[in-house]
Amino acid sequence: MDNILLISFYNQKSLGLRYLENALIVHGYNVKTVFFKKFNSVNPQEADYRELELLKEIISELKPILIGLSAMVSLYMETVKKVNGFIKANFDIPVVWGGVYATMFPKECMVTADFVIRGEGEEAIVELAGIVKHGAGDYSAINNLVYHQDGHVVINELRELITELDKYGVPNIGGNKCLIEDKRVVEGDPQIKALSYELSASRGCPFACSYCCAINLRRLNAKKGKYVRFRDVDSVIMELVNAKAQIKNLKVIHFWDEIFCDDEEWIGQFVDSYKKEINLPFEIWGHPLKCGNDLIRKLRSAGLYKVVMGIQSGSPYIRKKIFNRPEPQKDILNSSKVLSRNKVPQVIYDFMLRHPFETHETIRETYELAAKLEPPFQLQLHGLNFLPGTDIVQTALDSGLVSPAEMERHMSASVKEQYKMYWQLETADEVINFWYNLTYLTQFPFLRARAEKLAAAKITAGCIKEAERLCKLRAGFEKIRYFYNKGVIVFKGTFTR
Repeated sequence: MDNILLISFYNQKSLGLRYLENALIVHGYNVKTVFFKKFNSVNPQEADYRELELLKEIISELKPILIGLSAMVSLYMETVKKVNGFIKANFDIPVVWGGVYATMFPKECMVTADFVIRGEGEEAIVELAGIVKHGAGDYSAINNLVYHQDGHVVINELRELITELDKYGVPNIGGNKCLIEDKRVVEGDPQIKALSYELSASRGCPFACSYCCAINLRRLNAKKGKYVRFRDVDSVIMELVNAKAQIKNLKVIHFWDEIFCDDEEWIGQFVDSYKKEINLPFEIWGHPLKCGNDLIRKLRSAGLYKVVMGIQSGSPYIRKKIFNRPEPQKDILNSSKVLSRNKVPQVIYDFMLRHPFETHETIRETYELAAKLEPPFQLQLHGLNFLPGTDIVQTALDSGLVSPAEMERHMSASVKEQYKMYWQLETADEVINFWYNLTYLTQFPFLRARAEKLAAAKITAGCIKEAERLCKLRAGFEKIRYFYNKGVIVFKGTFTR
């Protein structure tokens, strides 16, 4: 049997790679999947020599005919390139890259890779494996493929999008997998021992946020068929039934759809089936324009316990002109009322603050909006990552707020540096820090009144220091709250299973 090796980076669940694995297995290939290092947004570590040597041992034993690397985001490109270079230095095996970054920047990837698969790769990787297996063939016939020919990079057409997503089957759980982490190999699928399971009931995003590559992926697939597609409910439930049977400690389900489906018929069928077959707490990503009362009420009855909703800024100008998020304030506030009214246990609002576009006025507007959100809620406050292939990169360059050299340094920084910029972005502007801290305080009901008094007062050095002090005091409480909420969900998942 012909062997193929797939490698994921900093993601031991790696939904996309599991779909590719399933497609290859269905077509008769023996697939080994390596999860190269765990996800860690606090202190991510680059690959070291010992971990590369462990990968070498796996490749030597497996003798694959093809190696696939998941090049999803620019954050991990340093490690992806290091692994690719190590493979090419030690083996004569073709390497193919896939994922969002590879789709957006195929020529850049082809400096290192032998092949790139753009877009959805389930069919393309099977066709590529067939040619590699037989040692010859016509690469021009494989849509979505990028390859070298006569010293040039050839980019084939993208294929028509598959409307019936169920054709792709479901991600593979178990099988021939291992994790490389902390200079050792842990055999087996990390998913089997997890408390949570991640899946997607759809593909594509209907929105056009400037800081996200989703809109440019949709542009690439223009005239290739319907971009936003949903799986049949039966397929989703079947996947979860399988996950529940294999993952004995499963306590919670995470839906990783860009925006959870709000089709009335789909939701009705999903709620009925989920209650009957799964009955576990689940989490979704929400959007202010897709947060109707009936939708949330029905999902809540089925076990919805957590909604993460991106608001990003309280400034209508920043949202509309910079982030391409045109939803009005009233819709944001109404969605918070819907989530509160239906008693969703955990509501997290996501904001991107203290970035180059921020002014004293815009961050003050963020505080004012946060102060009006219906409690209870939690806030996730972070900076803005300029990701390659997103519209906001050009917006920042055109505005003159970021120079081309600064932008290049930002996007090519190490994974540690980029995560630090994202989560710990700091500014010397004390006024911006003041409003940032007051925004943070709005999630604590007993501090809202004090935050309001500070907001109404003249901004002085004393006010700035008090807001900073209150935030530092609450930071420890947040950790306690996190573990408490996690414990509650595990408890619920245990007794509803």
